[in-house]
Amino acid sequence: MPRDKHPPKKKHQNRSRPSAFMPLSDGDRFKKSQEAFEKAMQHLLEAERLANWGQAPNACVHSAYYAMHHAASAAILAAGGVGKHRDVPHSHEHVIEHFGKLVAGEQDPLGAAATVISHARSNRVDADYSPNQTADAAEANELTAQARIMLDAIRFKWGFSE
Repeated sequence: MPRDKHPPKKKHQNRSRPSAFMPLSDGDRFKKSQEAFEKAMQHLLEAERLANWGQAPNACVHSAYYAMHHAASAAILAAGGVGKHRDVPHSHEHVIEHFGKLVAGEQDPLGAAATVISHARSNRVDADYSPNQTADAAEANELTAQARIMLDAIRFKWGFSE
């Protein structure tokens, strides 16, 4: 008895090669950095309003941290970006890491900004997610003041407009 042959295998089309890689252009990176700094200023103004109100310290800590995060992203972009895309890292942890490398050796307050943003991130995570830990008004006010100092230093160093 003849053996049944397996049906012929289906052939798949070859996958196309990925398109040619293009890092961000200087113009795109400049535009993106200015937009990130403007976003940082929005968060800072919200944090300052919340700090003055004094009734929402967790929201104030949240806004102060995001002001610092977007300002750090703007600084990274203005300095040329990172990686092959010459862009900003996607994770908050890596933004803090690369920003820290960028401002290492700078005079205070810019030199201290990496420590400040790292501390602010821990406070923001506690304020947003920890059921037992909440920020108090004094902590929120201090973080907002530090955010203002950091953004002013970044604006002065990289020439951002408000």
